[in-house]
Amino acid sequence: MARNAERPVIFAFRPVARSAVALLAAGLFAAACQDAPEASPKAPSPKPPAPSSGTAKPPATTPSSGSSGSTSSQPITFKTSGDATFDAWRKTFAAKAAAAGRKRATIISVLDGLTPLDQQVQIAAFEQPEFTKAIWDYVKSAASPTRVSNGQQKMADNAAVFSAIEQTYATPREIVAAIWGMESSYGAFIGDYDAARAIATQAAENNRRSFYEGELIAMMQLIDDGSTTRDEFRKASWAGAVGQTQFMPSTFLANGQDFDKDGKKDIWNDAGDALATAANYLTNSGWKKGEPWGVETTIPQGFDYSLGDGSKKTVAQWKSLGLSPAGATSFGADNLMAELFLPAGSYGPAFLLYDNFNVIKKYNNADSYALSVGLLADKIAGRPDLSRPWPTNITLPNAQQVTDLQNGLNKLGYNVGAADGVVGRNTRAGLQKFQKDHGLMADGFPTTEMVAKVVDAAK
Repeated sequence: MARNAERPVIFAFRPVARSAVALLAAGLFAAACQDAPEASPKAPSPKPPAPSSGTAKPPATTPSSGSSGSTSSQPITFKTSGDATFDAWRKTFAAKAAAAGRKRATIISVLDGLTPLDQQVQIAAFEQPEFTKAIWDYVKSAASPTRVSNGQQKMADNAAVFSAIEQTYATPREIVAAIWGMESSYGAFIGDYDAARAIATQAAENNRRSFYEGELIAMMQLIDDGSTTRDEFRKASWAGAVGQTQFMPSTFLANGQDFDKDGKKDIWNDAGDALATAANYLTNSGWKKGEPWGVETTIPQGFDYSLGDGSKKTVAQWKSLGLSPAGATSFGADNLMAELFLPAGSYGPAFLLYDNFNVIKKYNNADSYALSVGLLADKIAGRPDLSRPWPTNITLPNAQQVTDLQNGLNKLGYNVGAADGVVGRNTRAGLQKFQKDHGLMADGFPTTEMVAKVVDAAK
C-alpha cells in the first residue's frame, strides 16, 4: 500500500494505496485493530453492512449467465445488478480482461453475481479511526498490552517460522509480527467481504478506474495460475485487501510467497506464507537490515523545534544539536540519516526517524500507522517504553477549526495548500513559519489556542 498526499500529522489525509487501509485511505491518526476482545483496526466504526447483502455467489451447479451456450469468442454477459452504471462498466471491463489474456471462466467467476457496495460502505472507507483520532489514542490502541502479549506469544509459538523468515529476508521478526498484529490481530480477523465486489465498486464509480481494474486483472491472474481460488477472495476487507497480512491483489501477485513449499501462496490460512509475504514486501520496498526504524529522543532546553520540519541530518549532526537517545542505548551509526519527528509538537515524545520508517509507510502511508508498528514491534521485542508521556489533556481542533487554520495561514501568505480540514506536513510547516515569525515556539503543533492566534492574525 503506498499513497501520497500531504503527510498527515494530526487528523488524516487522502488516499493512494497498497494494502487494506492503504488502498482506500491514508492519514496520520488511526485506531488499529485490537486483539480479541478488542476491536479490529480494519473495521470502521460503526461497521458497514454485512458483505452478504447483494453479493451473490454463483450456484455451483448452475452455469454463469455469460457461459451458458457461449463459445470463447462470444461476449460475456451478466444478469443485471440493478445499477446501470455498474452493469455498463462490467460489460466493458470483461472484454478488457479477456483481451488481457484472462480465462473466460475466471472472468465470469470474479464478476458474475456482483452488485456495487452501497454508499455507506464506500464512505466508511474514508472515515477510518486511524485518520481521525489523536496520535496518542491511536498508539494506545495499536500497541495495547493485549496486542503486545499476544504478539510475544505468537512469536514464541511460531519461533521456527520467524527465525527462517528473518534469515531469508531483511525485515526483523518483531516488525513482521507487529504488521501481523496491526493488520489482522495475528490472523484473528481477515475480513468477510468479497474483494471482487469491493474493488469493482470503486472501478465502476470511476474512482482511479485504471488502478482498480488492474487489481481485478491481478486477482484473475492469481486464480488462473493456481496461486489461490476465487473463494479465497471472498474473505477480504471492505477495501479489497486479503489475507492475514492484508494485501491488495497486485501486491500479493508481485510479492506472494509459498514459504512452506506446498504449491500454494496461502496468506489466508497459512501464517508462514502470510508472514513471509509481508517480510518479502518490506524487503523489496527497501528495508535496511540492522538499521532502526526510529529512536525516541530527548530534547534539550532552548531547542529550535522548527528543525522538526521533515528535513534529514546525520545522527552526528543531531547529537551536536543536543539530542540524545531517551530509552535506547544509541541512535545508531553517526552517518545514518534521520529526521526529527514531533507527532505531538513540543508537548509529547519526539523521535529520530530513519529510512526504515518510510519502508513501513509503504505498507500504509500514514505516519501514525508506521509509528505504531515501530512502537508495537519495540514492545514485542521487550525494549523500553516511551520515556515521555503523550499530552492526552490537550484538546485538538476539529475539522472546521483546522479548515479555519488553513484558510488563515493561506491568507497570511504561508501557502499550506487546499483548506481541507486535514493537518498534514504542509499545514504544520506553514504553522511553524507563522510561529517563528511571531516569536512563538515553532513546533508546528495546532492546538486550539494556536488556531485562535492564526485566525485572529488573519482577520
